[in-house]
Amino acid sequence: MAHADLAAGKRSARDTGAWLCFEDETGAALSSPVRTTWSAVGQTPVVPLSGRGHDKISVAGMCCYRPGHVPRLIYTASRHHFSATDFPGLLRTVHRRLAAPIVVIWDNLPGHISGSTRAFIRDNKDWLTVIRLPGYAPHLNPTEGVWCHLKGGVLANLGARTLTELTRVTRRGLRHIQRHPHLLTGFLAQTGLTLHTDPSTP
Repeated sequence: MAHADLAAGKRSARDTGAWLCFEDETGAALSSPVRTTWSAVGQTPVVPLSGRGHDKISVAGMCCYRPGHVPRLIYTASRHHFSATDFPGLLRTVHRRLAAPIVVIWDNLPGHISGSTRAFIRDNKDWLTVIRLPGYAPHLNPTEGVWCHLKGGVLANLGARTLTELTRVTRRGLRHIQRHPHLLTGFLAQTGLTLHTDPSTP
């Protein structure tokens, strides 16, 4: 994200009382991420697989921040890939739950820049502002921290046998982050971005 764009987004949030919402998507597969773990001496840990490792779920999430408020994580999980038709519903849900205008910061995924999504943004500019991240800049998105925490935690070495089990464990991990908002604060800090802007800046 260009610094000028971020500054404009923060000014917009300041002037309208909006939340800054960083959006991203990820996938979780039955072939779970493998991480280093402990085991008895001479016994190599084995992660069981279902034989359907290509089966996966998709997750879209938003890390939402507003000065003076506890940060929020809002997410949705699905067994299909997210497309342009899914994002208006996600944006409406976030707006409804936060009960305030939102400034959404996301990448150039085709679904984000499709004609239907751009039309939705234009039609709802009274409560919705969108800023695009530059290409190949996941380090600027705190929601990447959510995915890293999830895949290095409850999903690591899971070896789920069904998508139902995988979805249940994924949701449990995301609810844990929701209950510990200091994690969201840390994910934002890792990006090097801040929420505050100079109040004297027009």
